[in-house]
Amino acid sequence: MTTSEPIPSPAPSWEECMELLEKLPTLSLEGRATAIERLARNSSPGIRERALRAGAAVFTDEQLTTYLRNDSDAVLRNLGLEVFKLRGGRSFAVSLRLLKDGDPDVVLQAVLILDHLRDPRALEPLRGVLTHPDPNVIQAAILAIGRLGNARSIPDLLPFLAADPWLQMAAVQALGDLRSPVAIKPLTELLTDLLAGSMAAEAIARIGGATAFRVLASHWMLYSEQLEAEEVLGLLAHVLEGLSGLPAPFPGLAESLAGRLDDPALEVRTSAARCLLSLGPGEWDDAALASLTGVGGMGGTGGTGGVGGSLPPSLARRRDLIPRLLLLPGEPRVWGFHLAVRYPRSASPEALFAALAEPAGAAPRSAGLGVDLAELLPAAVPALTRLRHPDIGRQLLALHLRLTPEGRSALEPALRAHGAEVRAALAEMAGEIDPVERLVLGARLGLSEREVADGILALAPGERRGAIARLADVTGAMRLLPWESWVAAEPDDDADLAAEVAAAAGLRELLPTLRAHAVERPTPALVRALGELRDRESVPLLLALLAASPGRRELNPLVLESLGRIGGPEARAALAAAARSAPAGEARLAYRALALCATEDDSPLFREAATHPDWYVRLACADVLTRFARPENLAPLALLAGDPVPAVAHRALASLSG
Repeated sequence: MTTSEPIPSPAPSWEECMELLEKLPTLSLEGRATAIERLARNSSPGIRERALRAGAAVFTDEQLTTYLRNDSDAVLRNLGLEVFKLRGGRSFAVSLRLLKDGDPDVVLQAVLILDHLRDPRALEPLRGVLTHPDPNVIQAAILAIGRLGNARSIPDLLPFLAADPWLQMAAVQALGDLRSPVAIKPLTELLTDLLAGSMAAEAIARIGGATAFRVLASHWMLYSEQLEAEEVLGLLAHVLEGLSGLPAPFPGLAESLAGRLDDPALEVRTSAARCLLSLGPGEWDDAALASLTGVGGMGGTGGTGGVGGSLPPSLARRRDLIPRLLLLPGEPRVWGFHLAVRYPRSASPEALFAALAEPAGAAPRSAGLGVDLAELLPAAVPALTRLRHPDIGRQLLALHLRLTPEGRSALEPALRAHGAEVRAALAEMAGEIDPVERLVLGARLGLSEREVADGILALAPGERRGAIARLADVTGAMRLLPWESWVAAEPDDDADLAAEVAAAAGLRELLPTLRAHAVERPTPALVRALGELRDRESVPLLLALLAASPGRRELNPLVLESLGRIGGPEARAALAAAARSAPAGEARLAYRALALCATEDDSPLFREAATHPDWYVRLACADVLTRFARPENLAPLALLAGDPVPAVAHRALASLSG
């Protein structure tokens, strides 16, 4: 560095960065640019990300291009690159211009930007860069072309397979990215290359298909003793699992793979097992399953103590294994249910019932299940839903009663699918089932709204409230209940319940009752319900609560939210006043509530608050100013688009981009 070159500024401290970020929304555009340059020098990923997002809205193309040309300051050069990337499609045109720049470093940055954008229009310009005199530019262009995914660029890349290793490896990577079978043959010629062989095998595996399988299988059979078994078998398993059907037999391959099932390395055992299971039925299935699940203390991908939830790809076509998997403990049993869903005719109902059975008096994880019954249900319910069997109703009802109240909702799809059978079983076992449970289950299985309401009325008060809490979504039944008399008789127990049900079921006819009790004894449930039901007549009541003594201020957040949901001139005026004068915590809520119901007349308040120190308030400003497209809103939106908080900047940028 010569004495005339500027010396980069030292990195700012974390405290200085926090102060700059806090001040950033209040600065002019020029001031923000200077602050972002400073923030970019801090190594903290969080600080740097916020600086970059702000820079995407603040910097012009000319400023960013100047940064790219800065040979003396790597931080600013990288700042230009990352902001161009972050700006997405807006950077495409300027990147194309920079491809023709005389400075190879600038051309390289332009290629990196286009690589990040993945815009298909960049293919032809990038192909033109393959003749650039700088090998670093060529290498970056090769990789970018590969990631564009257009197979017609393969002829442009093939000559580089014979180039120096730097470009050769880039070409191998790009051909793998293109996923075209056309590239398999030239890549096969590199499999025995000491430097590029491993990358060529990986590229072939990423292309996949029957040809890739035969190539990798042949390579394994010829050189298995010299190859890294973990790497090659992992690639072979990946290809086999991606085939659309079982592969054609490959002589000697299964025997070779079986010899690796007792390998000391876990990954080798697992990959060999995946390959064997993907090849189709064979004499080593039991051993392969043991390796895959870790039976016998060898470890594995699944184990017997937890539920992974998804079916391993190596088993996806193995319908023949369903009976065997349903008998195994733990995760394999889950896999059996997944396969039963795919191949319902290959799973007997008796096997499915037995896999979910539990001996009398046994704990949930007993009988070798290895997992809780509730953990089996996500996989089992789709299979049970499709099942046809004369005992299905009784079996489902027994399952339902074994589950905890919290876990029963998972079984509902199967219960509804077999509603008639379950209702018949429910009638047979009525005396053995709790009345609330019987009513709730009956409601889910098709009882009329009148029958549900009558069932609730027949319950004792304590049971009644429990049933209502679970049946609040049965709107018609809720309307048939005597809420006014219940609330009048036992307001402490029933007023809040009535409010929650009214809000959930949209029972506006209960509003007079709710208002009356909110005047006497306002509670969070009552205040929330008035807002959810958008009751204009309750606005005076809510305003009175907002002006109440300090002892009732704990309701103010809910009151503000309800006023925002209701809207109207009185509510908006109160919220605007609270935004200007309430304590900080309530003021931010007032801004957000006002944003819910704001009209164009409220825009001046939100324009003034565009530089508010609270990001939550600025987010409300972005919401409102975006909603009303007026010329005077553009300047504050531009400031908000450069906000250090991503949520605020995204909201404002969406408006400016549109």
